[in-house]
Amino acid sequence: MNVRSMEYLLAIEKTGSLSAAGRLLKVSQPTLTVFVQGLEQQLGAALFRREGRCLVPTAQGRVLLNAAREIVAVKEQTYQTIHRLTHRQSSRIVIGATPLRGSLMVAQVFPAFNRRFPDVELVIREGYTRDIKDWVRRGQVDCALSSYISGEEGFEIIATMKEEIVAAVPGFHPMAAMARERGDALPCVDIRCFADSPFVLMAEGNTARAVYDRIMEKEGLRPTEVFETNNLLVLCRMVGQGMGVALIPASSMQKNREDTVYFSIYPRYYMHLGMLLPPGRNELSEAERYLAYLVIRGDMENPAYQRSLNVRAQQILNEFEGEDTP
Repeated sequence: MNVRSMEYLLAIEKTGSLSAAGRLLKVSQPTLTVFVQGLEQQLGAALFRREGRCLVPTAQGRVLLNAAREIVAVKEQTYQTIHRLTHRQSSRIVIGATPLRGSLMVAQVFPAFNRRFPDVELVIREGYTRDIKDWVRRGQVDCALSSYISGEEGFEIIATMKEEIVAAVPGFHPMAAMARERGDALPCVDIRCFADSPFVLMAEGNTARAVYDRIMEKEGLRPTEVFETNNLLVLCRMVGQGMGVALIPASSMQKNREDTVYFSIYPRYYMHLGMLLPPGRNELSEAERYLAYLVIRGDMENPAYQRSLNVRAQQILNEFEGEDTP
């Protein structure tokens, strides 16, 4: 038996299927069938048994799988050590990030990234959305985790998700009863329903503000604007205090509050999420691509986001999909 054999066994355990393991390993199912049968004959014991449609390890199989995990781990650690000694790479990736989404995402993906690229330093440069985009356009950061609106220019984009913009409305508003009657399902209304209401909004340069401006221009509305802030948490609090209606990202909703209700807007509007790159930046290092992959995976776990990968993002996902991400 060799290390590749151990990887075969671990893939079968992970997928519970010879055909699925074959796809993961990029080998044919007959090849795996012959491999398992030959190994079982050599050891004189069955390694897997079938439970319904799934293959599960026998007691003997579990013993071998435990050893296989240790062998594969030693191989990966050895390869990484040799790679570090050979290349002696000491580099860093400077990431522009908002204090909320961006920095939290970097913290989320850092452990997996560091295990694969321990010699690459991730440096976070925090700022407001407008500043971050300016840093990207000037090449002052290697990339940025940010939101943007469709048609926005001045940088290359690895698009990951889109997020609906919803209306946050004070709980005493005349339309609040409609939202409470629907429970968790957001009622969908025309933005003109709030034409006579005061609005609180994000400061210029924020993506949610850009969506707000686009909606108001398209609908020909000029509502009374009573408050602006760069802080989304402050904005939501102002809605709860009855200062006015706000347009916010869906992920910022705080359900089951008495002081705030939420509505979808018809037609629906979205802001987009992704990794922004300096203009003309077409080539990425393996470390940068892996960072982008981890960000995509992280965004896919958020139920408020809707998948919206562009070609570049899909290529990165395909490159690393199927690998175990610790």
